[in-house]
Amino acid sequence: MKRKAFILLPLVIGAILILQAYAPSMVNAQTQPSDKLLGVVIMVNGNTIKVKGYCIYVKNGKEIRKELEKDNAWGWNFRGEYIKEVKIQKVSGDASYRLFIMEGKDSASGQPVFESGSISSDEPVIYKRKQ
Repeated sequence: MKRKAFILLPLVIGAILILQAYAPSMVNAQTQPSDKLLGVVIMVNGNTIKVKGYCIYVKNGKEIRKELEKDNAWGWNFRGEYIKEVKIQKVSGDASYRLFIMEGKDSASGQPVFESGSISSDEPVIYKRKQ
């Protein structure tokens, strides 16, 4: 079962990033050539989960903070230079999850810059980019 999950993981992450990259609400006509596709991805193992938190990313040299909240979440994405900080916390549900922070020129070249282990507690997971 674990082997199957690890084989499907890159496909799931890629599909999420592709779908979200082309969502009309995420398209920005002022995308800079240096912008990368940035992703916060939640891989869920179980029945139900609700997560919330925030993401701080940098675009055009400015920090942008986005509040994150989803039921049975899969992910969010943004265009910018890099993700500076992410905090995610399970607020309800019986599922465990793993957090991935992705950065790349596009969905095909996106690589995880952070990958948590499996988390089943309601303690927050915090990612901070190393300077």
